[in-house]
Amino acid sequence: MKYAEFNIESNKIEFLNSAFGIESVLLNGKMISKKFSFSGIKHIIKLNSDNLTLESKYQQFNKREIKLELKKNGKLLEKQIVQADKKQRIYWMLIGTAFGIGAYELLNFLFENVNL
Repeated sequence: MKYAEFNIESNKIEFLNSAFGIESVLLNGKMISKKFSFSGIKHIIKLNSDNLTLESKYQQFNKREIKLELKKNGKLLEKQIVQADKKQRIYWMLIGTAFGIGAYELLNFLFENVNL
């Protein structure tokens, strides 16, 4: 899902985030960075002779928003705050619940077999 778009000179930088935490950054329609993130990560963007950084910070338990900061040489160029997709929160809750149940069942099985 596309969350944000930044326009630098005649270049378009797009930030996308999947429901499973895969962040993608496109430069003029071409993927230049793809990383997994649970709470945010930095993406390095080479634009002409400039080094840009697109940093995401995901506040899922507080405001449920994604803060995006586009920086050039550490200096803030543009900041956007977007609301996280509700589906994404539901997926992570389901994954967490399934993981918790699975861990409980595994530990229960291990303890039952150790005590025999």
